[in-house]
Amino acid sequence: MKPEPSSEAFWLDQRPHLAIIVPFLTLLTPFVAYLMKRDYPPMSPEILLILAGILCVSTMIGLLRYAGGRRVYAMSVGGFLAAAADYLIAWVAQSRTITLLVIFGVLVVLVRRFEKTATLVITAFLCVFVISTVLLNGFEKESDPASAISHVDVGTDGPPRLIHLILDEHLGIEGMPNDTEYAKALKHKIKQFYQRYGFDLYGGAYSHYLDTEDSIPNLVNFSAEGVNLAFSTGDRPPYVLQQNRYFQFLKSLDYRIHVMHGDYIDFCSSPGVELHSCTKSGWFSLSNVARLNIPVLTKTTTAIAAFVTSYPRYEAILDVYEERIRPALLLRGVIGPVLDRQSLWTKRRVHPFSVNAMVAMETLSARIQQLPRGHMLFAHLMIPHFPYVYREDCSPRAISESMDDMEQVPLELRTTEGRAARYDQYLRQIGCLYVKLDEVFQSLQSSGMLGDSIVIIHGDHGGRLGLRLPAAKEQEELTPIDFGDGLSTLFAAKVPGKPGEYDSSLYAINELLVDTLRTALGKAPSLSPPQKAPFAYLANGHRKHMLLVNMPWRPLDIPNSHAPGRQPSHSRLGNIPRH
Repeated sequence: MKPEPSSEAFWLDQRPHLAIIVPFLTLLTPFVAYLMKRDYPPMSPEILLILAGILCVSTMIGLLRYAGGRRVYAMSVGGFLAAAADYLIAWVAQSRTITLLVIFGVLVVLVRRFEKTATLVITAFLCVFVISTVLLNGFEKESDPASAISHVDVGTDGPPRLIHLILDEHLGIEGMPNDTEYAKALKHKIKQFYQRYGFDLYGGAYSHYLDTEDSIPNLVNFSAEGVNLAFSTGDRPPYVLQQNRYFQFLKSLDYRIHVMHGDYIDFCSSPGVELHSCTKSGWFSLSNVARLNIPVLTKTTTAIAAFVTSYPRYEAILDVYEERIRPALLLRGVIGPVLDRQSLWTKRRVHPFSVNAMVAMETLSARIQQLPRGHMLFAHLMIPHFPYVYREDCSPRAISESMDDMEQVPLELRTTEGRAARYDQYLRQIGCLYVKLDEVFQSLQSSGMLGDSIVIIHGDHGGRLGLRLPAAKEQEELTPIDFGDGLSTLFAAKVPGKPGEYDSSLYAINELLVDTLRTALGKAPSLSPPQKAPFAYLANGHRKHMLLVNMPWRPLDIPNSHAPGRQPSHSRLGNIPRH
């Protein structure tokens, strides 16, 4: 016996607008949560276009119900709700697939049998969730506590102003390939840049570590520990520094410290370090992607792909295909498509580090212009870090066309051609970086501040564009070039009254920082442990201890002269065994 049209199962017959609103809200809710989490402007044209698309899909599902598709409607709404719960609720996301299927089945029954109650409850709950998510995101936006440096602090006394910039993933000068005309020209351009502004430039500088979370914490603690996260806590960014001897040293010299950092390493929460100001930029934020001068449709597909690939169950499905389904098909003679790791729709996450860092460069310039004597500005900028969005003239390419470093590419898919293509984009982004740095230093020079400022600029590791990475699992196949690609990095320092020189000798950046501070300030902490021979640590997966090896890479340019008072590191090599 069929239920009466007035019964609960047929309640939506007289309310078509609700039949459209329910699927719209179930699709909208996780998308809005993602936008708020990644700071994407909700009123940008591409988001409005996506919302229009969601409304169209919801309208089709609502109309389908009136064409006799009540069961399909219930399954659609139940499926969207189950996916939203899987995306938003931790215990659902961590549960097995069978649990999610049970949740889906229960939701389908509730929507089908209790149409009125289910519709009202779902609509009310999701409306409250979306509105509260948007409002809370607005309230939790961090204010900028360092928009200006107080005029009370400005004076002519105190130690020289100190500007310390870390350019993440900046390859060293002697580590740059010489196989293209652009690479040769860029290398010459960078040398000229630092020469023009009076820097000592160390072309053979290198890092002991492949990863930022090991390199920088050891650097600011004047150490070279062979333990993962020796000075930091956290399983993922932001890693919180538990000790910062560098800042403590500067405080002992009466420096007032200002920090600009992102959400990768937290320099502002270290115990025992009182900062004058701290400005945080979201390196994972998508807000500046929305402002890129690229077509709206390109940004639309980027936003959708970023949302879809952030769904853990979607990634799990891709893993099942790669690890089980495709190999099974190959055994039966069927060649399945290979997932393109460069595609935004497969394994590649959208992490617009370089886009956000380029915007932060504008803030950096203003901060430097406000910096008086006795103050130090420390900035960690995720550039020329991937993605390689910017061409040499700083015009942007689409995120989908921008490449990442080799660490994002499976070992079996790394090729010489792929390395060359990535290097081309990477070096051109470095070219753009120096366009922006030149603007900063021209302003600094014009204001008369450059002459009496200490300036330290360096990277944290290499470009990581080798066919092998300096990691324990790839140890047997590593070549010196792989070490150079992964560990050669920038180090340049300007000390007032000291003429700049170029030195292509092999030095660790930890050692160079200590020597620069000693030259500029007359004193510096000692390295712990003392460094006698060039060495590197191979990343060892999730194991606590890294693998200590000799540093086999040597600068391409064999030096004829060296900085005063120094001997090239490779002339005093020790014997560090491979383990």
